[in-house]
Amino acid sequence: MPLSVLAITTSPRRHGNSESALDTVLESFSGMSVEKVVLNDLNINPCRGCGKCEKTGVCIHEDDFAELGEKIRSCDLLVFASPVYSMSVCAQGKMLIDRCQVFWSRKYVLHDLSIPEGKKFGMFISVSGQKREGIFDHTVPVAQFLFDVSQIPPSRIRYLLLPGFDKISDFRKNPEAIAKAKEAGDAMAALMVEE
Repeated sequence: MPLSVLAITTSPRRHGNSESALDTVLESFSGMSVEKVVLNDLNINPCRGCGKCEKTGVCIHEDDFAELGEKIRSCDLLVFASPVYSMSVCAQGKMLIDRCQVFWSRKYVLHDLSIPEGKKFGMFISVSGQKREGIFDHTVPVAQFLFDVSQIPPSRIRYLLLPGFDKISDFRKNPEAIAKAKEAGDAMAALMVEE
C-alpha cells in the first residue's frame, strides 16, 4: 500500500502563493497516494468553545470536519499550507485548527486518543507578503498545535516559510522559490521512505 499524503490548502484565494508552493511540493510525492483538499470548499463550522468534546470526545458540529479529521488522523504525511494574514494563519486555517480541539480533548483530557496508524509526518508551508523580521513567529506555533494533536512528533515536522510574496503570481514567477519548494518536497519524500 503506497504512503498517503493529505495536503490542505487553506487560503481563500485560489492558486495564490501558498497554494502554488504547496503544488510544487506535492510534485515530489509521485508513487504515493496524494489527496489535496481545498479547505474553502468544505462546510466546516467554527469551534463554539462549548466543552462537549472534553466530556464526550465528539464535536457538537455535524459537518465536513468529521471526514477531514479522520483523514488527518490516518494519513502518513499531513501538509498544511496557509498564507500569513494579520501575523497568523488565515481564518480558514485557524478555524480548522480550532476544530482539532476535539483531538486535544481526547489526548489530554480523556486520554483515549489512540496512536494513529501510518508513519505520521508533518509539513507546514506558509507564505507572507511582507519580509519583516519575525513574520512567521505567530504562524509556526499555531501549526505546531495541529501537528501535536495529530500525534506527529516534532522530529518529523518540516517547514517551508517563504517571505515577500504578495501579488498572486509572485511565487510562480520566482525560480529560486520554486527550487526551494521542490527541494523541501524532495527532502520530505526521502525522509518518509527512509524511516
